Amino acid sequence: MVAEEAYEHSQYGESESEADFDIETVDGPALTHQIAGIVGLCITSLLWIIASWRLLYHYSGWCSTCCTKRTKEDEDINHLRADGLTTKRLLHGLLWTAMVVEGVGYADMVGTNSSNKLNYVLLDIIGRGILEFSTFVIGTVHWFNITSQARAGDEKLAFTIFPAILMIITIAVTISSTFEAVALLHGGFETVHEFRSQSDVHRMQLLVESTGWGIHAVIVAICGKMVYERISSLPTFSQVRSQAKRNIITKMIIPMIFCSLCYLLRAGWMAADFVSRIIYPETTFESGVGWWVGNCWVPTFIPSIMLLYSIRKRDRAPGSIDGVPESLLRTSGGEGPTDPFLSFQQTFQDFEDEDASMSSNK
Repeated sequence: MVAEEAYEHSQYGESESEADFDIETVDGPALTHQIAGIVGLCITSLLWIIASWRLLYHYSGWCSTCCTKRTKEDEDINHLRADGLTTKRLLHGLLWTAMVVEGVGYADMVGTNSSNKLNYVLLDIIGRGILEFSTFVIGTVHWFNITSQARAGDEKLAFTIFPAILMIITIAVTISSTFEAVALLHGGFETVHEFRSQSDVHRMQLLVESTGWGIHAVIVAICGKMVYERISSLPTFSQVRSQAKRNIITKMIIPMIFCSLCYLLRAGWMAADFVSRIIYPETTFESGVGWWVGNCWVPTFIPSIMLLYSIRKRDRAPGSIDGVPESLLRTSGGEGPTDPFLSFQQTFQDFEDEDASMSSNK
């Protein structure tokens, strides 16, 4: 009798551990948890290394003001550096934290070769659901802050409404993710597979997140359109070389385009999974190759790289331009640091400096 019970228990344990692979997938062949964990761990490790490097770079500009031995050039640079917690520093800190959390989740997945409650909470709820969403929202708010410095009358309201919408969505996603974590850990579900297939809270979380990522994608696209219009309307834009124009447009707009598409891609996968959970409960989008690539890895890696590239320069004090002496900012026409096109003129100067330095190195 005891032997029979042990045999039944072993059979039950085996079928439960392979549940994710027995269920029908609609997004390609299912990946083993170990393979998915190894790929995810490689991606998060790479992003963690880059984020650590950039985090030290941005915070070194703030902390270097404490040094006692500085040259005159260092004094001038430190005078222009912004102090305090800025959006750039906050974004780097959140991204670094997200990669640490997700790295631990992927490492647990590799070690256990399973999707358990621990790595699900770390990856899907805290990592992608809260930290990644908040990080990318901070990046979008930073873009709006730059664009708003060149705003014009009728569009002034847009630069207040869109960041406010993003903040509301972030709060909603965070609250929804918290409820999902509580339901998973204290809802009586034995496995993650059972939770995904039976929990109404999980379905609601899919709906909230897909809506949030979709709205975020649209807002980023609108911000990109505003940036393009601002650049094109600059009085000095016609004086810039055609090659420099292409570089400026490409380097400023391309990150927004890629981020918007990736947010939309993740929103689409979550929306499809939400619909499939209602119409075809026996099918899933959460274990196949398409889900890992389209919902997890690509929408994490590409926006992270694009944002790190977009905010690669240190913060400067208001009214300063990278590579331009402060005395040159004072013009006789009275259009000084409050010039509404200052942020984009700074961008022009940055790209001109980069082109000049590349030419001199050849």
